[in-house]
Amino acid sequence: MELVLATNFDDALPEQVSELPVRTFFGGFPVSLTGAGRPPYILPEVDREGFRRHLQIIHRGGREFYATLNSNDLGLKEYRSGYLDAFLKEVAELLDLGVDGFVIAIPALVEAVHRAHPEVPISVSSFARIRSVSQAEYFLRLGADTVILEEEDRNFPLIRGLARTGARIEILTNQTCIRECPFRAHHLNTSSLCSQPGEDRIWFEFPILQCGLEVVRDPTKLISSIWVRPEDLAFYEEAGVHRFKISGRNRSTEWLATTARAYTNRTYHGDLLDLLSSVQIKGPSRALATLSQRGVAPDIVEPLREAFAAFEDVTIDNDAFPPGFLRRIAATGCEQRSCEECGYCATVAEKVVRIGGRPPSQYRPPSEIPSPVPLLPAFGRSSERGPVPE
Repeated sequence: MELVLATNFDDALPEQVSELPVRTFFGGFPVSLTGAGRPPYILPEVDREGFRRHLQIIHRGGREFYATLNSNDLGLKEYRSGYLDAFLKEVAELLDLGVDGFVIAIPALVEAVHRAHPEVPISVSSFARIRSVSQAEYFLRLGADTVILEEEDRNFPLIRGLARTGARIEILTNQTCIRECPFRAHHLNTSSLCSQPGEDRIWFEFPILQCGLEVVRDPTKLISSIWVRPEDLAFYEEAGVHRFKISGRNRSTEWLATTARAYTNRTYHGDLLDLLSSVQIKGPSRALATLSQRGVAPDIVEPLREAFAAFEDVTIDNDAFPPGFLRRIAATGCEQRSCEECGYCATVAEKVVRIGGRPPSQYRPPSEIPSPVPLLPAFGRSSERGPVPE
């Protein structure tokens, strides 16, 4: 097993996880020519010398570092004369700083890096949204050697098929994105564009609010989401996966080390949300509180705050999961069945999820939730900088 761990550029982090099977760290500058797949407001600030020093520490421990150039949308700037040259210059500068490999989502950029630096390994970002073996093969032919899966991480026929290509398969373990999220494309584009120079800044990603409201309406989505429990890594290894990615570039060193240790130990006793991003629960509450303080659209903001209030105390008891949870999920064929028809995740949620100390069956979602769409402009950078979600 190899862990691929986000870095917050705290120089103490590599030492904190020195006894764990962390093979690779990943991260990037908050703003770069291509963007780094996360909005700048959640990423740690780091200058070039701090970046170089951090990579030297990583290398002294025998680990490697991959830079995230993984935006899936460049705002058509790639069509401008000189953009590709500027991109390859940035790549060369990152290599000079000590970068060992890259995480990239756009096929043209994969090909460009491979042609210029054929010895440099490239991972296909989860932002590429790989959903078939043939799709992955295009990227492998262009020069990538690793495929990162996020949305399809419970699709085991796909995972086994990808493993047969000979590529390294990397599974993102601790995101809480809802299954088949309809807001996913907008969210990825938002994250991609806002981390590029010259683009309008935002202080909160609106699709996270939409995602959170889906959980408020149906807490079962906490279970049907795309995370991976530490206890289930062996099932992925049987399918040919040996690299497990832990996100959290905006998290503390203690949190990153604790999460990496839980996946190393393949077990965690307590609240599974301790290890997961759960941004669609925490982020909207903080953003709505900021809008409330500013007096923005109280007829919309206040009912939304009330809707999220119950989830200020939500837990997932990792010890209460039934044996064989993931094997049962894998055998279900979620791609061909509706959640209502199946009902398995709802049954599990009743056992493991607690909202204010009560099971989902005792939770009553709000009867009316106003549309959040009119709030979109309030999250732009023309307003004051908002809170930084954990």
